[in-house]
Amino acid sequence: MELVTYKINMSLAEKEDQFIKIQDLIEQKRKMLFKKQKKINAISNENRFLEEVKNDYVKFHSYILQQKHEQMSALKLLDNYIQDLTVSGKLSKNNIEDAKEEQRKIVSELKSIKHNLDSIINDTSYIETKIKPLT
Repeated sequence: MELVTYKINMSLAEKEDQFIKIQDLIEQKRKMLFKKQKKINAISNENRFLEEVKNDYVKFHSYILQQKHEQMSALKLLDNYIQDLTVSGKLSKNNIEDAKEEQRKIVSELKSIKHNLDSIINDTSYIETKIKPLT
């Protein structure tokens, strides 16, 4: 009888020990999952912030491109106007020389704006290939 009682007690002690170990493992897993959840929340908040920054950048980029295009259109309009004045023959020789100088300045400024515009577009393309979309 004592041997049977000892085996039952031993069995109960082993089961209790296993139960305690399982409870410890469950607690460790719970803590690990809680830490991961906090980390995921932090990353999610960071991604939302980065998404807002990206959206602001896209808006600003679009605005700059629009401004550059408007500058080019205005300068082309001025260039055409000066061209019309010089062809019409209503300008004196000095005025024609001044007009030609202004045209050279306008063409130079157009080239500069075009170069800046190309640079902005190239930089944006480079950035878009290096930055993975946020999901």
